[in-house]
Amino acid sequence: MSQSRQDKHNSSSRRRFIRTAATVSTGIAVGGVGLAFILKPSDAGAGYSPYFSKLNTTLKKAGLGRPCIVLDLDRVDHNISRVKHWLGKDFNYRVVTKSLPSLQLIQYVLEKSGSNHLMAFHQPYLELFVTRFENSDILLGKPMLVAAVEEFYKGIPKRRHSQVSKQIQWLVDTEVRLNHYLRIAKEKKLKLRINLEIDIGLHRGGIADYPELDKMLALIAANRSHLEFTGLMGYEAHVRHAPPLISSVNSAFSDAMVAYKRFYNRVKDKFPELYHENLTFNSGGSTTYQLFHDTPEINDIAAGSCMVKPSSFQMLEDHKPALFIAAPVLKKLEGPQVAFLDFASDLLQKWDVNMEHALYLYGGGWAAEQVSPPGVKMNPLTAGPLNQNLLPNQSLYNCSSSVKLNVGDFVFFHPQQGDAAFQFEEIGVTRSGRLLETWKPLPKRF
Repeated sequence: MSQSRQDKHNSSSRRRFIRTAATVSTGIAVGGVGLAFILKPSDAGAGYSPYFSKLNTTLKKAGLGRPCIVLDLDRVDHNISRVKHWLGKDFNYRVVTKSLPSLQLIQYVLEKSGSNHLMAFHQPYLELFVTRFENSDILLGKPMLVAAVEEFYKGIPKRRHSQVSKQIQWLVDTEVRLNHYLRIAKEKKLKLRINLEIDIGLHRGGIADYPELDKMLALIAANRSHLEFTGLMGYEAHVRHAPPLISSVNSAFSDAMVAYKRFYNRVKDKFPELYHENLTFNSGGSTTYQLFHDTPEINDIAAGSCMVKPSSFQMLEDHKPALFIAAPVLKKLEGPQVAFLDFASDLLQKWDVNMEHALYLYGGGWAAEQVSPPGVKMNPLTAGPLNQNLLPNQSLYNCSSSVKLNVGDFVFFHPQQGDAAFQFEEIGVTRSGRLLETWKPLPKRF
């Protein structure tokens, strides 16, 4: 296409966009009048709660002029106490590291909970853990490709290979993968500890039947100088999503535990030479750990998100949210401030008092729920899907005059997942509303 034709095409495209925008804007304005008496919103705005008011003051006094993520240690302590209460002495508590992505935070939870058990999911982090937590027992939360296992041992001094192999339980899901691990063990003259992944209803892979289990246990038994059986891992995260017309949470959990018990009994009955009291029989997660009561086969429960209670974990009613994103207000303007709708600005404000002011926040795009102050909402006419723009410049929010925010004040968000900390270079650690120090998240290496 020639430059002249391209210019004409671009000009035509711009005109079509403007006409479309004007048509849509007019439709919105006219539609708003028709719906005004039916859907007229009430004022949702209010001031900060005392908790967030104090946190806002703390962050401003600290001179923070950019988005940050804040961790409340008082609330983490509360959540640790709940986990210890629920698990008691019947289970080993295993800290899930992907949900608590900071060496300092992992260390804190280990010490406060009295645990030395970790669950790891990423090969580069595994190198950090075996060095930082030398006395820990580390169970992999997913099977590693052979290339990742090879890379792990390349990153560890050869003199430490035997030592770190005693710390790690490699998760293995198939006979093929087990043979690959056996080859590595023979080549490196190591004894690898092997935990077998079983499918108890999640259907995300793992051993699904006795013949498959028997073959893998027989292979371990025949190569005990290079492979050590350390137990089973069966994840039951699906039970919280049981469709009501098909099952209930309790019924799905019961079915999962029945499946787990069958595998457990198969190991104990058919391979007594591999069974002993110190094996790891792992299950659980933050959404389900409180369901484990009458499950004697299970002795190891993994959970991580429950320590900070992200917004996706509302089922944990006795836990407290401990992780928040804080974004400062860059600009505060009168009216909704939506392009092409200047002519309807007064009408929009009269229809929805929550559009009296426009707030431009520093950053945005987080997978998080806005929690304070109440009534601050992303503009519905300009909002995009969460995380569509991972490096947003400014985010447009609206609020009523009941929200007493000024430039420099913070709007607080509750992240949906604990690994939101990866999006920040440091974590602000607070206690009793005071900023104590900053911790570093794990490196962004995946």
